[in-house]
Formats: sequence, structure tokens, C-alpha cells
Amino acid sequence: AREEITRLNIEVCCLCTAIHDEEHHMLTIIQKLQVSDPHLCCELQHQHHSHAAINAMHCHCLNHIESLTAFSGVRGVGVCTDHAADHGMFA
Repeated sequence: AREEITRLNIEVCCLCTAIHDEEHHMLTIIQKLQVSDPHLCCELQHQHHSHAAINAMHCHCLNHIESLTAFSGVRGVGVCTDHAADHGMFA
């Protein structure tokens, strides 16, 4: 059971971090597309709006988990150790 709690603690932080990093990345891409391809930018904004609403629900649940007195993991957004995003993996 201890291993499962440790894994959950890690996964909660990883998911918070992934949601945060993806949001930042998408907003950066949308901003760049405003000039280079306004039509694609509009479509991406539409898709992002739906995706962001779902992520907001996930973040609400993660915040609830982190607020539990028995939660022993790191709270909030961590630092991504997978640099796939830095190498264009999300683009």
C-alpha cells in the first residue's frame, strides 16, 4: 500500500505539471499563429477552449486530492524532467 501512495503522490504532481506545461505551450503557439496563420489560430483557439475546460475539472480534482490531510506528496506544479516538449514533441 505504501508503494501505491508514493506512486499516487508522484502522479498527482506529474499531472499538474503536464497540464500547466501544455497550457503554456498551447498559448505560445496560439500567439505565434495570430500573425502567421489567423485561420488556423482561430481553430486552435476553439479546440483549446474545450480542452482547457476539461483540464480545469481535472485541476479541481487534483487540488482536492492535494488538500486531503493524508496527502503526503508535493503540492502544486512541479518542474518537467522530460524535455520532449523542448524538442518539438508537442508541435
